[in-house]
Amino acid sequence: MKPAGPEGSGPERSVLPSGPHPTAGPNTVRMPRWPGPVLAIGGAIVAIGALATAMLVTEGQLEMDDPSILAWLALAGAMAFVAGLVWSAVRQLRVRAHLAPERYRGPSVFILLALVLVIASVLNAPFSSDATALLFGDGELTLLGAAIILVSAQVGMLFVSWLLVFRPNALAALPAFGGTDPVGALRSGLGWGILAWFIATALSAAVVVLLEQIGFDPGLQAAEQAIAVVEPWLVIVAVVILAPIAEEVFFRGVVFNAWLREGGRRWAFIGSSALFAAIHLSVVSLLPIFLLGLALAWVYHRTGSLLAPIVMHATVNGISVALALLVRFDVLRLPV
Repeated sequence: MKPAGPEGSGPERSVLPSGPHPTAGPNTVRMPRWPGPVLAIGGAIVAIGALATAMLVTEGQLEMDDPSILAWLALAGAMAFVAGLVWSAVRQLRVRAHLAPERYRGPSVFILLALVLVIASVLNAPFSSDATALLFGDGELTLLGAAIILVSAQVGMLFVSWLLVFRPNALAALPAFGGTDPVGALRSGLGWGILAWFIATALSAAVVVLLEQIGFDPGLQAAEQAIAVVEPWLVIVAVVILAPIAEEVFFRGVVFNAWLREGGRRWAFIGSSALFAAIHLSVVSLLPIFLLGLALAWVYHRTGSLLAPIVMHATVNGISVALALLVRFDVLRLPV
């Protein structure tokens, strides 16, 4: 991330400018809009339709002379979907290149997130048996498969953020990574992280009790499953180190700043936190993670340092992982 220029020293200066702002200037290299949505929507329909038909064939509800064509249709649809996303991302970069530096000049946040999920899916595709073993305990989990599954989304976040936002300088004049006081950012992140862990843990426990009262068994979440079976060093690298860095770069560094510039503070705080919670795919942790996202955004906005929410996030994850590993190896016994 680039240091702030003379016009601003932190995210709080990244506010909506007054006056009109054209989405394209006279020197904009124009690209037609329609190929992106047509390819993405059409490809998604073809891929989903092919997969749904393949399920019917597998269950014996539909007969086909050559079911292998469905696999090719699903692949073609998926490729068209990705091509549509890439077209739209490139078009938006080129159209928005002539906006004022205080604007967000990158692709839509939703396109960025979709590309992250595509990258994660592609990386995970060869390890479907490992995913089954990790989530359901059915089969053997390999070290390589576990590593790819744990880091694929984070790799996607870092790659997409670098390629489509930071490299083209779509968020100009951001504060430096450590802000003006890196040591203070470290202290803030650690202190707020400890407090956030206690609050998030209490909220998660309350949600579990509430779900059990209405007859819903939340079971183990994906992260808990991973900590229970994956090599401890891999869990620490993936969950305590890489995940906080990648998720804060994407959700606070990119999403928060993009929506702060285009929609204002309320949209930036609520929108970035909602996406942050949704991507974790956890019913139990949906509310705690949303509130944690608000706290991480607040710390980032307050300190002007991306280092602070990274340390805060790593502290929350680190305490949870440490306790879970102590329980796993019978060093610590929880009351039944």
